[in-house]
Amino acid sequence: MASAFFLLATACNRSTHGEARPIPSPPPSRDGSPTPGPTTPLPRVGHPIVLIVMENRGYSAVVGSPTAPYLNHMLIPSGRLFTNYRAVSHPSLPSYLAMTSGSTEGKDGTDDITAGEVTADNLFHQLASARISWHVYQEGMPGRCFRGSFAGSSPNTYALKHDPAMAYQDIASTALCRNVTGYTRLDRSHLPSFSFVTPNECHDMHSCSSSAGDTWLWSAVPPLLKAGAEVIITFDEGTGGSQDVMTLEVGPGVAPGRKGTRYDHYGLLAGLERHFGLPLLGKARAAVPLPI
Repeated sequence: MASAFFLLATACNRSTHGEARPIPSPPPSRDGSPTPGPTTPLPRVGHPIVLIVMENRGYSAVVGSPTAPYLNHMLIPSGRLFTNYRAVSHPSLPSYLAMTSGSTEGKDGTDDITAGEVTADNLFHQLASARISWHVYQEGMPGRCFRGSFAGSSPNTYALKHDPAMAYQDIASTALCRNVTGYTRLDRSHLPSFSFVTPNECHDMHSCSSSAGDTWLWSAVPPLLKAGAEVIITFDEGTGGSQDVMTLEVGPGVAPGRKGTRYDHYGLLAGLERHFGLPLLGKARAAVPLPI
């Protein structure tokens, strides 16, 4: 644990927050065809941003819980904890869509989705249009552009409902889907400007204990911080009717502390779009942007 704390402390004092960046031009068409594929190097905007989405835990089930010692004794003291952050819908799928498109896209109350079903614009396509490097890493995904609803063996399964990129038509049905791959392809020495990471259904706490998810974060986060990444950890939804969830930011330029401003998944999207100089989508326009 001491070595992990050293990595956290080192990473959190390395640099300052980047300002919002202007959008390069020209953007590609909505079908994604002119967009460079992942084999075409794109410049990185500032320090890398890595968003990790966990599952199905309310704020009080995580913060202060003895089942999550890494989060409580290492990450939270080293980062900025948002104490008044809410998810926006149930179950999983609409929350993932909200934080990446500014809308639940009519999916409130359901996890039913097929690859490429959602036609709305989204954060991933925005980044591609602006020629900002991005990648989606899905633990358990058997290969890039995989269109199946599930893969792997329970409880360590990949689930499309937790993979918003492949829900969007302008990602799943174009060459941009090559940016959506298994988690094993994450290279900490060559992180893109933005990474969206979903652990498998055990490691994200969906089908296993909080302890299992906390242990996964203990292995995953310190190397990201050592690589200079700013890591944001949030949960898709709360439980028992509550939508209060833990959201934490740790990394370069993030002053440790607690912030009680009301934020939600739309504010997370607004914060990411503002950081990268992108137009705000949907309900992100009226949300309070998360400071990134």
